[in-house]
Amino acid sequence: MTLGWNILGILAWLILVLYLIFIVQNIRKRHLIMIVKDRKRFEWKTTLLDILEVLLLLCGAIYMFSITLFYNPDLENKQVLSSKIEYQPLILTAGNKRSYYVTAKSDNKKTPIQTYTFYSNGNRVTVTSNYATISDGKNPMSVQAGAIPYSSKRLVQADARYQNAYVATYTATYKKNWQNGLRMHAGKTAAKYYLIRVPDRTFVRELK
Repeated sequence: MTLGWNILGILAWLILVLYLIFIVQNIRKRHLIMIVKDRKRFEWKTTLLDILEVLLLLCGAIYMFSITLFYNPDLENKQVLSSKIEYQPLILTAGNKRSYYVTAKSDNKKTPIQTYTFYSNGNRVTVTSNYATISDGKNPMSVQAGAIPYSSKRLVQADARYQNAYVATYTATYKKNWQNGLRMHAGKTAAKYYLIRVPDRTFVRELK
């Protein structure tokens, strides 16, 4: 992980750890004074201070967990993310009976998830259907890819340029700013999605 702005998140977690050590020692010290010096086993003032310190720790920990582990940004939020879409032609693979662009394999019959394998730009790419979709209709934008901010105009242009055989790779990256640094996400990939365009379904080899 590149540090940069992410040092803010590391410092925030370090402060939480140090605060945890502080309140453990502080609570122990107060209770020892209450028992030894004041000869009391319970005191509302001490208990309320204990609760307040623990609540502050919990609030800080919940906040940091929520922005670090469970933050799910809007893909069109330009203050948080920068994005790009790359269009690369697919490479045709020769098969025994017919040629194909994509291999779709069903990994588990209990869950409707497939693994897609294709060649593009000299590379072999394997991705699950959670992060990819195959488009083989007249409209290059598939229903599954509707949540990704693809440009319909650019997809139509890619259809004409690559004869309906290409992959449009969407990549969203967290911007390098203090907000993303506090989340420890600055400079990291937020999302990657593949729209695999084929002329028709016969160019997809399906494996069970």
